[in-house]
Amino acid sequence: MEDPIVQALLATHPSLGRVLRPLHTMLGLRYPPSIKRPKSTKPRPKRIRKPKRQPSFMDQYKINPDGSIDFTPEQLHEILGPPPPPVPPWHQPFIPSFNVKKLWRKGP
Repeated sequence: MEDPIVQALLATHPSLGRVLRPLHTMLGLRYPPSIKRPKSTKPRPKRIRKPKRQPSFMDQYKINPDGSIDFTPEQLHEILGPPPPPVPPWHQPFIPSFNVKKLWRKGP
C-alpha cells in the first residue's frame, strides 16, 4: 500500500478503496488512511420508530383466570347478531315420551 503507483491509483480512483477494504478485513489488517471511508457530511436520517402498540381486539372483553370470557348481552348481540326466531312445533324434533312405570315388569 506504500507503493507510489498504488497511492497514485487510489488518488485518481478512490473507488478502488471499496475493493481493498474487504481484502484488508479478510487478512486482518488495519486500513491505511488512503482507503478509509471519508466521513459523511450528510446527517444520518432519524430512525423511524414503530408506533405504540394499538389496543388489542381482546382488551374489550373480560378474560377470566381459567381462560373463559365473560360477555355482556350487548357484546353477544354484536358478535352473534339477533337471536334466531322461535322454531314452530311442527319443525321441532320428535322425542317419544313413555311412562317407565308402565313398561317396568315385575318379576320374571
